[in-house]
Amino acid sequence: MLPWIIGVGIVVVVLYLLDRELYFYEGAHLGPRVQGWLYDRWAAKYDAGKHASQQQDAEVLARPMIEKLAAGQPHMPAVLLLDVATGTGRLPAVLLADPAFTGQIIALDLSREMLVRAAEKLAPFPDRVTLLRHSALTLPFPDHSFDAVSCMEALELMPNMETPLAELARVLRPGGILLTTRGTEASGRVNKIVAADRFAALLQAAGFEQIEIIPWWKNFDRVWARKPGTFAPAGARPITEVLRCPSCGQVALIQLPDRKLRCAQCESELPVTQEGIILG
Repeated sequence: MLPWIIGVGIVVVVLYLLDRELYFYEGAHLGPRVQGWLYDRWAAKYDAGKHASQQQDAEVLARPMIEKLAAGQPHMPAVLLLDVATGTGRLPAVLLADPAFTGQIIALDLSREMLVRAAEKLAPFPDRVTLLRHSALTLPFPDHSFDAVSCMEALELMPNMETPLAELARVLRPGGILLTTRGTEASGRVNKIVAADRFAALLQAAGFEQIEIIPWWKNFDRVWARKPGTFAPAGARPITEVLRCPSCGQVALIQLPDRKLRCAQCESELPVTQEGIILG
């Protein structure tokens, strides 16, 4: 009898821990392949669970981003923005819907199905947003490629925060803007939460300044920061001018008539789905 009870107890504990890892921590400790698989299966209902926190996105995310990018400029520049872990395209949707934002966006995520949802949401802006599936923490872009970078509600779901913050700083132009979030203690993810002062220190170590950590909603704070230097926008450009070939690492991709991207250096190809998602 005792071995049976012990066996049942072990099964219950394993199932509890598995449930916590898969649904509470969203596969944060299981690697990008498992995380991508999970998000593929959650994509259809993902926005339904975020509805309450998205009600003021235009006011608290898009408008401040536009104001910060326009500060000190004679007019709002047509910037190039990178949104890492874009999910269903939450930030691109509110930015592109604002007439004051005239730039272009590259929206990156590890889940193809989340990007399919993003493609549906962003269909009114086909020439202003490019969707890219990419799962590695190392971003496939040269230094100083973007005028602004964002990574919303995702850092605490990555293996560590230092690597993605360093990558965001690397691809950001001097004087460029970072928008990200800090998971709060109220979220309950005690194994992945970083206190506000520690989070600010991580941002400083990555090379950011003018750090603002602002209460937002129960589970997340909004975080703004700037990369040191004088802001001289690179401007909106097609993805072929900034995306490195995954095979040779060169920025030498050309668009083919069948929508594929081919590297002019090594001739490797990147497929593009019918929704326009580049499969990096």
